[in-house]
Amino acid sequence: MVRRIYGFMMAVLVTGLVATACGDDDSAVTTFPAGDAVGVPSTPAVEVSTTIAAGSAEVPADDDRGVGAGLIGGGLTPEDLGRSIIFTANIAVEVPDVFSAAQEAQTAIAGLGGFLFGQETTTEPIAQSILTLKVIPENFAEALRRLGGLGRVTSQTVFADDVTERVVDLESRIATAEASVTRLRSLLESAADIEDVIELEAELLKRETDLEVLRGQLRTLGDQVALATITLVLSEPEPDVPEPQLDVTQTVYVGHDDGAGCPGGDELNGDEGDRLTFCLEIENSGDTLIADIEMRDQGLDADPDDFIVVQGDPLTGLAPGGRIIFALEVEARPGMITAPVVDATAVDEFGSPLRVEIELDIEKTTLQIARDDSLPGFTDAVSESWQALQRVFGLGVVVVGALVPFLWLVALVAGFVLWRRRRRGEVSVPDSGASNPEPGEKG
Repeated sequence: MVRRIYGFMMAVLVTGLVATACGDDDSAVTTFPAGDAVGVPSTPAVEVSTTIAAGSAEVPADDDRGVGAGLIGGGLTPEDLGRSIIFTANIAVEVPDVFSAAQEAQTAIAGLGGFLFGQETTTEPIAQSILTLKVIPENFAEALRRLGGLGRVTSQTVFADDVTERVVDLESRIATAEASVTRLRSLLESAADIEDVIELEAELLKRETDLEVLRGQLRTLGDQVALATITLVLSEPEPDVPEPQLDVTQTVYVGHDDGAGCPGGDELNGDEGDRLTFCLEIENSGDTLIADIEMRDQGLDADPDDFIVVQGDPLTGLAPGGRIIFALEVEARPGMITAPVVDATAVDEFGSPLRVEIELDIEKTTLQIARDDSLPGFTDAVSESWQALQRVFGLGVVVVGALVPFLWLVALVAGFVLWRRRRRGEVSVPDSGASNPEPGEKG
């Protein structure tokens, strides 16, 4: 009796240990009734490599410790371990020429039995090509090594998604659904009542639909496991952005000599009516050729035609380090201000305009203009009288111009007044027969 009890306890202990070991297995099978919803529990992807940020150290192209090799140690494959793993990778490589690098990538993958699954290429703002490549998992690490050797790797991310449980679960559910469909077909063949036939056909259609959905999900997982997916982003280095800059220095002196006295001084104290010459020296302190240079001054109401070119040629362009000098002759007046404006275009070595803004650094002069309080002379009086006459004449022209659109209304009113006066005149004429009574009649 004691031996039987001891043997029973040992059997229970061994059974418990086996059950515990089976419970820890990742390949545990979870079954669902055939009539349940067709949902598949998802297994989160496991990131197995760190991302290489742009500008960091390059990934050595000849590194034998490939990411794929690190996923499965000892040279074993997922099939050897009895696992179903989906390998995916995103790798960005900077190359001198996107189009030639894309051809090299396809050739490298074709040598490993892979193929191009999709490609998208753009040229603006920089040339870039995105390739989706497929390769068998055994060559996954070698494919990454070859693609990384195309240029400078700026980022790389590799993922491994273990879908073994999902595959086993789908296979189990498919087997259960197939058995359920077989049973329903048998019941349908033996059914005699029309209502039972209709009910069984509806249920059979539902079970067959669920079965096809499960099979489609299993095929999709099988395709993803059979071929690793690599998304390769090829891009050319961003071109150096030019930084055009012009330094404008404004000076001034008294006198008109077509700019022969340029440059002048930084400050000027003058009187009203003095003849002044402003000098504007423009230096190309940037790294870009500047063309189509024109000067304006909004404060002095000066157009490009008012400026005199003293040095340089605005038409040939201004190379880096070059200078050009403009002069502007004006008459001093109290409260005058200057607001120089430079219109120019940055161009490349072929003369094509660049879509960049030119930075301006303008240094202006300081002006102090004293008002002329002396009594006007004969010439000043004539000049002021003539200016007053011009202002009056201009005011009269403005008034006439404002009244011209309403002249028809004045003519209409005048015509109406004349017509009314004529009508009153006709009514006021006396009747000659009625105003002279016959003899013998009393007036």
